[in-house]
Amino acid sequence: MSENAQPELININGWPFRLRRSSNLNANTPVMLLLHGHRGNENVMWVLTKPLPDSYVMLAPRAPVQTGEDQYSWHEISPQWPSLAKYHGLADELLERVDQWLENNNINKTKLDVMGFSQGATMAYALALTHPKRVEKIAALAGMIPESWKDQLDRDALENKPVFIAHGTKDEIIPIEKSRKAAEWLKEKGARVTFCEADTGHKLSANCFSGLGKFFQD
Repeated sequence: MSENAQPELININGWPFRLRRSSNLNANTPVMLLLHGHRGNENVMWVLTKPLPDSYVMLAPRAPVQTGEDQYSWHEISPQWPSLAKYHGLADELLERVDQWLENNNINKTKLDVMGFSQGATMAYALALTHPKRVEKIAALAGMIPESWKDQLDRDALENKPVFIAHGTKDEIIPIEKSRKAAEWLKEKGARVTFCEADTGHKLSANCFSGLGKFFQD
């Protein structure tokens, strides 16, 4: 990713996004969504894109719920994780805006790659579970799949879906066991899972950072 290509702030139907255009923009340019976590914003995911190809158009939305100054979340935090139906609604709203931008810029891609961190990783999973034909590759960093979602899925939705999961063994926010369970469940559903763990907290380790780049380069 070029150091000189600064992401542009745009607004799509009321949602702020950061946009980084491809080095070769055309009708078939690959598109990636960058989904931040709880109390993040549209600016925080870009450090994770350094090992990724220049060929991507990258769109980083700001989540819709403000939780503090320059802090946003996909939903309010409560003792029970929101239902898949709640996330389905969020996914519909997000894809509506992404599709509007793609149409306005004459990009014909129907499938997107998605990378999310923490709550954004759960959002990435939700996109793949609720719109499996729209999502190609998924990178879920320090995230989880809520247990209550796992019986609400078309049997073949994840067949052969490439998924990269990274998690720290010392994660104090989301225990690594939640990612391990997600990986096993995804494999059972036919997904092609790459799992990376490291002796770190709620962040991406150097070895998983390298693996992330390889996953999207392949």
